[in-house]
Order: sequence, then structure tokens, then C-alpha cells
Amino acid sequence: QQGELNSFLWTIRRDPPAYLFGTIHVPYTRVWDFIPDNSKAAFHASSSVYFELDLTDPYTISGLASCQMLPHGENLQDVLPRELYRRLKRHLDYIKLMLPHWMTPDQRGKGLYADYLFNAIAGNWERKRPVWVMLMVNSLTETDIRSRGVPVLDLYLAQEAERMKKKTGAVEQVEEQCHPLNGLNFSQV
Repeated sequence: QQGELNSFLWTIRRDPPAYLFGTIHVPYTRVWDFIPDNSKAAFHASSSVYFELDLTDPYTISGLASCQMLPHGENLQDVLPRELYRRLKRHLDYIKLMLPHWMTPDQRGKGLYADYLFNAIAGNWERKRPVWVMLMVNSLTETDIRSRGVPVLDLYLAQEAERMKKKTGAVEQVEEQCHPLNGLNFSQV
């Protein structure tokens, strides 16, 4: 019966059918076994797949990275209250210290070093806008670190779609995601 329950898949009844599937930005290994078979079947049956953003496009990735940055010349230290900035710096120092202990043997076996992983996640954090630093800090947990190297569900499906030679695309541009987050004021963040 669980295989039939699926609040993430909506079917648009037409010929051929169209589907709307809600994904979440977590490592696919955390949710893949719980995705009902009808969602997987709909994905396999589809000839075209459109995602929120095209996470396989290097321009999308570089656009996301650049939109996170404060305006030229500004640093996080300039925009955060002094005590909050100090607490953040202490927390990131703690994360950097703990990272080697949180990494899995599999990650180390693949040549992933703690310093590299820290820089990949938190590199240039002092130049990022507060909203993006908040999102970054929320992903710096032992559980999230242990799953680094595993694609999020969206990226996994995009990679599978490309591997299966499906037509792929995106329904949003980077700016459509970036501008609303960057428009939040400090109290909202």
C-alpha cells in the first residue's frame, strides 16, 4: 500500500500524461528508498524532464555562487553585529576542527580531505550575504558532512535524465531564486 501513496507526484491527465514531482534538496540516498514506485515509473516513462534549476550547467553553478556574494568591497564583518560575527567565526573554527572526525572512511578513501571539504562548503564565507551564510551553517552538521559527495535528489535525477538521454531543462533562472533571498532584510534572515 505504501507504494501507492505519493504526495510528491501530481499527474496531469492528458495524452501523453505530464507529471509534477516535488523534490527536496537532500542527498538522494536519504529519500530514494521512500519514493513510491509510481514516481519512479513516471520519471522513467517521461521523455523530457524539467527541473527547478539546471544543476548540471556550470553557468548555473557559477551564477548561484556569484549571487551569494556581498556587493564589491563589503565583508560579512561589516554587516553583522560584532558579537554575532564572533560567535559565527568561533562556530566555523569548531566545525573545521570536527570535520576530520565527522568524515566517513568512504569519503577519505575517495581522497576527500577535511580542509578541501571545509573550503568547498564554507570557502569565502566572509564575503557571502547573511542569508547564504545562514543556509551554509545549517548544512554544516555531522549528518550533512557524512553525506557529502552524494548528490541531492534534484541533481541525481538530472544526472539520471542525462544518462538516459532524456530532454532536460529548467523552469527558473538563477536570478529568480537569488533575488528573493537576497532581498530579505537582516531581521528576516
